[in-house]
Amino acid sequence: MMGVLMARRGRKRRLDIEAEYWRLLQTGISTVEACRQLGTGRKTGYRWRSDNGGLPPERVSETVQSGRCLSLLERKRIATLREQGLGIREIAERLDRSPSTISRELRRNMLEHDKGIYHADLAHHRSRQRAERPRRPKLRLDAELRAEVQSRLDLERSPGQIAAHLRRLWPDQPQRHLCHESIYRASTRVRKAS
Repeated sequence: MMGVLMARRGRKRRLDIEAEYWRLLQTGISTVEACRQLGTGRKTGYRWRSDNGGLPPERVSETVQSGRCLSLLERKRIATLREQGLGIREIAERLDRSPSTISRELRRNMLEHDKGIYHADLAHHRSRQRAERPRRPKLRLDAELRAEVQSRLDLERSPGQIAAHLRRLWPDQPQRHLCHESIYRASTRVRKAS
């Protein structure tokens, strides 16, 4: 296991080591012994326990879904750190994430009836529900929009330029506005298909 862990770098590697730490604890190994086996300091193990309220995350294997998405473990750490009174920038620094990522997470996954309390499990559930929601592909359904985007791509305009153009072209039709990421994804699919 250590060979796999040592091959990775940065935040993903740290989260993998933390996941392995929790797995070892669940087998009955002490914090000191788990940290020794993983090659980390025992203070790090104690911090992980403190950040999670002493409880292992529900799904240890789900430490990181991808570089873009927050994992359940990260959400639990956000909840603990918020409870401790830390601000967005400090939480972001501790999780090695951008402050905008933490801010967006809190804005999207804390509803009014949560009364300012961020619940990690609830936030994770809400996020997964949004991800599973079927999306209506605007470009596939709207031939005129598709033709406009394609004509701009043929002129070698960037996705950002095309997104701005669509907003100017149809200011009163937000259903025809696309973000640059959607245009980029659509253009790469067209290139792969041809």
